[in-house]
Amino acid sequence: GRYLFESRGCSNCHGLNAAGRVYERNEQGVELAAPNLTPQGVVARYGGRDWARAVRHGVAPDGRPLRVMPSEDYTRLTDADLGAVVAYLRQLPAMPGGEARIRLPFIAWVAYGFGLLRDAPERVDLGWPPAPPVAEAVSVEHGAYVAAMCVGCHGTRLEGGRVPGNPPHWPLAARLVP
Repeated sequence: GRYLFESRGCSNCHGLNAAGRVYERNEQGVELAAPNLTPQGVVARYGGRDWARAVRHGVAPDGRPLRVMPSEDYTRLTDADLGAVVAYLRQLPAMPGGEARIRLPFIAWVAYGFGLLRDAPERVDLGWPPAPPVAEAVSVEHGAYVAAMCVGCHGTRLEGGRVPGNPPHWPLAARLVP
């Protein structure tokens, strides 16, 4: 679980200690903070279905969208891998930390209103089941499973380019295919 949390991008937003952190702040008025995922955080009362909906579909237990959650990267996690991440987070010491915070300039909210920026549940196929277990090996099948978490930034064909929904000053995602 720890390996997946640290290597699959979770810690980039939530911090290595999972207590949440501000991961984007700029002079254009953008401030993005990921919530505390330790047992003291917003996930303290999450059950298994809550975790699955939040991670795979970008939906909070109360049904609201988790706006910046990159669920398209995690929608196909196997049940075992998602369970390992959740088990890791549940055993962490409870730490003080913040809640999710999304401050955007007015123009970004206008873009949301016109559908130019989409929430996590709109970016994933909610009908997809979790991926079936894939044997860990140097194989096309295992490589495809691992690379599935790269699509949010690098695109479904891993061709790179602008990362949808990210601030314009963020670097382009690298092309990962020949």
